[in-house]
Amino acid sequence: MAYSIPDMSAFLNPHLCANTKRGVGGACQNDAALACSGCHLVQYCSKECQIADRSYHKKTSFIGGAPLAPFGTRKFLWGNMPAIDMLNTNDHESEEELANQNIELLFAASGDLRNVVKTVVGLPESYGGECTAVLNDKELIIVARNAIMLLIALYFDPEVSVPMIIHLWYSASIPGAMVQALQSHILPLVEEVCGKVKDKSAGSVQAKTFTINGRKLRVVLKKEEWFEFAKYFTVPKTLTADEANVMRRRVTVAPERIDYRERAMLQWPGALRLVDMNFRQEGVFLPFGCSLEAFDTPNPYNKWPMKDSSTPRDGWHHSEYMKYAPAAKEDEHGAVFFYVRSLLLKFCSRIRNLNISIQLSSVNAQNLGRYVRNLKFDRIEISNICDHGYLGPHECLQIFSSLLKSRSANPKATLLVLFMNAAPETEHEHINKSPAKMRASMELDRKRLEGYMPIDKAIFATICNANDLGRHPDFVRRSGCNEMLKNWDQWFETFKYETGFVQVAASCGLKTKGENTIIEAWPYTVRPETTKKELDVLRASGTTGYERYLELVKAE
Repeated sequence: MAYSIPDMSAFLNPHLCANTKRGVGGACQNDAALACSGCHLVQYCSKECQIADRSYHKKTSFIGGAPLAPFGTRKFLWGNMPAIDMLNTNDHESEEELANQNIELLFAASGDLRNVVKTVVGLPESYGGECTAVLNDKELIIVARNAIMLLIALYFDPEVSVPMIIHLWYSASIPGAMVQALQSHILPLVEEVCGKVKDKSAGSVQAKTFTINGRKLRVVLKKEEWFEFAKYFTVPKTLTADEANVMRRRVTVAPERIDYRERAMLQWPGALRLVDMNFRQEGVFLPFGCSLEAFDTPNPYNKWPMKDSSTPRDGWHHSEYMKYAPAAKEDEHGAVFFYVRSLLLKFCSRIRNLNISIQLSSVNAQNLGRYVRNLKFDRIEISNICDHGYLGPHECLQIFSSLLKSRSANPKATLLVLFMNAAPETEHEHINKSPAKMRASMELDRKRLEGYMPIDKAIFATICNANDLGRHPDFVRRSGCNEMLKNWDQWFETFKYETGFVQVAASCGLKTKGENTIIEAWPYTVRPETTKKELDVLRASGTTGYERYLELVKAE
């Protein structure tokens, strides 16, 4: 029997118009001679087809906008700035001053536990006063997870609690035994509260003080939030570890984000790229090469809650965690693992021996005053909610000046404010109004960069057009350093002037310190004395160079 020969012309001469109407069917069959000028990867038959395909093409082409465009859910379960010891006794109160002094600490937009852990560990061994730490974050998932970790720290011995905390904090899959321990020992404490508040009115605020081994943990939540809190102990029965990993990888290794990842990784040493990609794939926070066999249960959240760029490294300082690097010195995740393990062992031991009480709440920072029960604080840390994108400087200073201790109670009581966006936003507003200033600024940045990364003229001489230049690895690598090399101080001073920051602070009874004593004003910027090795560390970090810390005290 003779078989007819099928028509192969469609495969010999495929239709080139990229408007294939994906998900609808019926690709455009017109001749296509109009190439995308941005990527030169696809072509179209007309402007109409190019516009119709734009939403899909933007996902699959090289990035054309800012290289830091976010992807994934914007929950900050891991710190995005290195941890801070809020007491910093080397430059603040001496050990003698602190020996029997009661200390009140407020972390008003706490994020994860890193600042609390580092501050408690930094208390002098001789400390004999009472320490009160108040943690607040508007995101319930963050508060619930912090509460779970603190309950674990108080309930179990450090050798048991520390690995549980590490993997609940950072691993997407955890050993089933850890989940069983949570459900057997910690969940009943929360379920008991749920049983007591179930008949309370909707939206009512309900507080519970857990007393464990003589230490107090007070959790203040609305009625409905207690029931949500209980859900963070349970993995959905229908969700397997494999399925959870598939959902996470849709964010962490999304194919449409490959250009973002590769541009970021151009700033990293080769070993870090491998470690980071392994972590993105596997989602278990362990030194590279460790067995993952026991990590068979999803961490109890239903979907991956963070951006694809989130990494445990960002919450800790490179110079500190690299001291804990294992024999495999290039394994930065291994170094962070051992550093965090060391801190948590000390933290879990200290809170079982210190006279300490901790309170957690989940409210917007402007409503925090009614939750702290007339407390005044020696240290207040508010992250970057002073940025215009959040509460802004005026409202923040008004709110938190009233919660800071008076000079008579503690002349060193300090409000720590972080500005992550003020300087670049101010520069953007001014530079855009003056092309001449923009050119002068770019030329100055280029000259500074030359000292660290001289241009290889032979390479750039082979590049024929602007599109190829914009995608060349050497150009991308150099462009990624520009923000670190700017003189951000001038723009921050302009921001302060334009917002009347000093006057607003004075009206709230505050003044800025002459010199920061908790953390440097510009800890991650490139200075004239910065070495090439130090620049390479900054390039591979999650910091930008324009993070500005301000420390304020009572004026009188």
